[in-house]
Amino acid sequence: MSIFPDIEQLADRVAVIADPHANLKGMELCYEKIKSLGIEQILCCGDLVGYGHEPNEVVEFFREHNIWTISGNHDRLVCNQAEPEGWNPFALKKIEWTKSVLTEVNHAYLSALPENMTTDDYCLVHGAWSDSDKYLFEEKDFFEELEHLPATLVFYGHTHMPGVFQFLLAEGKYDYRHLSPSQDSDVYVKLLDGSPVMLVSFINPGTVGYPRGMDNQATFITWERKAGRISYHFFDLY
Repeated sequence: MSIFPDIEQLADRVAVIADPHANLKGMELCYEKIKSLGIEQILCCGDLVGYGHEPNEVVEFFREHNIWTISGNHDRLVCNQAEPEGWNPFALKKIEWTKSVLTEVNHAYLSALPENMTTDDYCLVHGAWSDSDKYLFEEKDFFEELEHLPATLVFYGHTHMPGVFQFLLAEGKYDYRHLSPSQDSDVYVKLLDGSPVMLVSFINPGTVGYPRGMDNQATFITWERKAGRISYHFFDLY
């Protein structure tokens, strides 16, 4: 099994998810909904483990269903590929428990995941391209990323918050917008050929396993590559 497809292998319609966090039920519900849309390929922005109680089951689900994923900060800490400075005690306690129950095969799988991936079409990161542990929340956070991005379409996770942040760039100036998506929101990430401006889009699919706040709504996105259309899909975890 390859971790990532070559760009030639990628279908025109793809689902993108993030942060399942050892929640098997959330992953199963998400997978069923994606399949019901006729989509076969799934990309994930990392954090398969952490917080939840089913790390082995979720990693095995990814392996069995050939879901392409990068690593998240929880995955790297479980595999001793990161330092625990700045982590809250609850998260660290779950990391230590995950280390104690993770099978050797699943540990090897997580250890082999790259921090990011990129093609001419897009890049996939956990936090940010410049720093996989960085949180992207405000305009300045995204603006700092613009200079070194390898692609104009960025899928990212880490915050567990679905969101769209777009920049229109032209002749040293820029316009910026932030959208908070709702059910079945559509966003376009592609301009007409020959357009005098550049569109850079940061797309967060939200989380399929660990929503923050008081609601239990999980989210994922579908991406139609040729049309340049991103659609958001919400579902109840409980």
